[in-house]
Amino acid sequence: MFILPDADALVDFVKDFTGSTNDTEIKQCIFMAEMSMRNIELPALRSDPYAVENIGIADAYGHIPIPGDMNKPILFFKQGQQVVTTATATGTAGQNTITLTSIPAQTITTTMLVTGTGVGNGAQITNISGTGGIGTVITLSVNNASTVSGQLVFTSSGQSSSQTGPWIIYDRIGDRDIITQGMIAQLYLQPVNVPAVIRGKFSEVYDHYEFLPYVAAGDLINMYYYKAWPLLFSPVVDQLISTTGSINPISGSGPWTIAITGMSSTDGLAAGDEIDATPGTGNFGTGYTSVVVTAVNSGTSITCSVTGGTSPTGGTITNIYLVDQITQTNQVLASWPEGYVYATLREYYIKRHNEADAAIYDAKFKEAWNVVNDQNNLGKWSGGHTRLTSVWQPRQYRQYNIK
Repeated sequence: MFILPDADALVDFVKDFTGSTNDTEIKQCIFMAEMSMRNIELPALRSDPYAVENIGIADAYGHIPIPGDMNKPILFFKQGQQVVTTATATGTAGQNTITLTSIPAQTITTTMLVTGTGVGNGAQITNISGTGGIGTVITLSVNNASTVSGQLVFTSSGQSSSQTGPWIIYDRIGDRDIITQGMIAQLYLQPVNVPAVIRGKFSEVYDHYEFLPYVAAGDLINMYYYKAWPLLFSPVVDQLISTTGSINPISGSGPWTIAITGMSSTDGLAAGDEIDATPGTGNFGTGYTSVVVTAVNSGTSITCSVTGGTSPTGGTITNIYLVDQITQTNQVLASWPEGYVYATLREYYIKRHNEADAAIYDAKFKEAWNVVNDQNNLGKWSGGHTRLTSVWQPRQYRQYNIK
């Protein structure tokens, strides 16, 4: 079976098909094609609602930040799993604050329990000063028992998943509706005489989700949604390869050949990759243009070529990153290559002012898109229906009794 394994293969395919020799032109057409594909709903783009990173933790206002990779919500529900995430931090003995030195995989919120080296027993987060990234200062409910160091564990204070309910299935409504109904929510009693699975509501307001019935600080919401996907040839976040390393020996007079030994890992590196690092007693020189891996010698050693600037200096370095990478594949190219091919050819012929061929591939693209939509509408991929109403109760059911 013929496949397009990555972005470069897509460029080569379109060039061979059209006779073009211009890589830049084809990449521009791919980018234009992606603009018309951003809202595609494919099974490969769904989030795992049971994965830790997709369980939202309510803040003091009962709000949950909208995930950065959110494209379209499918269904939210509440059943009470715990969220556990880790991050490194430092802290002073006798004080009640710690400072993050790494970014946690999941959002850290107030009321979470904290354990780890130096943290006092029963420590709970009472305040967060910062965005949750490196340098964020976290206030704890107890003083540090000793110097805080290493990896800490942050655990939500929510209860374990209940086997008997009640659970809440949240339907999506408009932002104006959630604000309007929220203003009178305090006039209503909690639901009575309803099934163990009841229906709530949620909506996007500014950069967070709001819920009805209200959720308390620390409550956990499972979020099932279609994820946004990275565009081909877009920059990739630098990847930490090794926290340690030592430059020795150094040869040449520019470009220089250097060996980096004593690395904690070389996983993910290959010849041709570009790296960077934090100077210590050693460095890559000043004003260098690039440091490119020429060979991966072992799990702790690599050979590199340093171009530009002054001569490197032997000695220790830290935080060796893989840099300047671009996206070569994504879930759409892997599971729906016909969309990429037809849309790119449409954009190519539009750019070449060939209206007849552009119309042909536009029709093919729309047909491929309609096949995807048909699978969703028939319930084969969407799970039964595409309504924004609950399957558990009639929409007109009043789940509250007024005082």
